[in-house]
Amino acid sequence: MNTTKASPARLLEMLSDRFGAFEAIAYATIKLARHVPQDELSMDLLVADAVLEFADDLRAAREAAAGWRCSSR
Repeated sequence: MNTTKASPARLLEMLSDRFGAFEAIAYATIKLARHVPQDELSMDLLVADAVLEFADDLRAAREAAAGWRCSSR
């Protein structure tokens, strides 16, 4: 994908969208941890928690960038 002409806000939005796959795996891992042993999970629980925390930070950054873009016009 050619992103050389995309704005920084658009690049952040694309990164956030792509990160959604990791977020889905993290949620599934946490849910499965209630029913299966930890060594059978696709992701370590600490990693899953970190992924979800990063996803929150990424969304906050995307919203801040969108707000900054709108206010700077």
